[in-house]
Amino acid sequence: MAAAKTPPPHPELPDVPPIVSAHFTTPEGLRLATDIAGDPWRPRVIFVHGGGQSRRSWRSALQRMAAAGFSVVSLDLRGHGESDWAEDGDYSLEAHTRDLTAIVRAMPSRPSIVGASLGGRVALQTAAALGAESIRSLVLVDSTPRMNAAGLERVSNFLRASMVGFDSIEEATRTLETYAEREIGHNYFRLSHSIRTGADGRIYWRWDPKAALDRYLSPDAIEERLSAAAASLTMPTLLVRGTLSDLVTDDCVADFRHTLPTTEVFDIVGGGHLMKTQRLEVFCDATIDFLKRHEEAA
Repeated sequence: MAAAKTPPPHPELPDVPPIVSAHFTTPEGLRLATDIAGDPWRPRVIFVHGGGQSRRSWRSALQRMAAAGFSVVSLDLRGHGESDWAEDGDYSLEAHTRDLTAIVRAMPSRPSIVGASLGGRVALQTAAALGAESIRSLVLVDSTPRMNAAGLERVSNFLRASMVGFDSIEEATRTLETYAEREIGHNYFRLSHSIRTGADGRIYWRWDPKAALDRYLSPDAIEERLSAAAASLTMPTLLVRGTLSDLVTDDCVADFRHTLPTTEVFDIVGGGHLMKTQRLEVFCDATIDFLKRHEEAA
């Protein structure tokens, strides 16, 4: 499949808007940590992170998007980052969708949603349930209804291995490097917001290990459910994927296009599953171009 051309860079505002941290309380009483930036009267964009990550994975993207004139919000999913853990241990797609739906309904105007990996599943399910009358547009980041089994197994293995914790931050770092497809080296300070020390003295990532249970990693009939959701979408939709991703392959893209022929696809050449951090500027430019085109057409 031919790679899409990179859109021309968007001029940034002279000053990068500050990021402010806040909390949102769901109808179920869970406090979800959020980051907010940009003029609140500008078009709103909600960012949803992937499994085992946190809202901090979007921080650089938030700054660029806010500088480009958007009002941006990112959240820690329940059980992740600084958000509350679910007392009942419910980290199902339906539970995450309920949380995101509550945030969307609290917005003063129709937001767009950008979701990566697990966050893409949550964004897709939410957009399908609420429809174009509530969601302006949807951006899926290396996330399609059908994903490559080998890539899913690689990510699941990382999450399962992380459930029992690590003897040291060095061991945690080496494990993360395998998953993140990049070298972190000895700059452990970069991980300070991503780790915690358990009561047993072991090092854990800052998410509830129950979120990595098999019933949440591989829900029953997930491909069929997400394909049905995708087929019902009526808002503008963009898929951004890395051409070297082992989760969203050419076959996965073709399947998604067959399900939703109106979807746009932007390839980040040489990018992997985590291309939004590997190729941040390219990812942001493609996303900004898409959102602004459909903002003007609305």
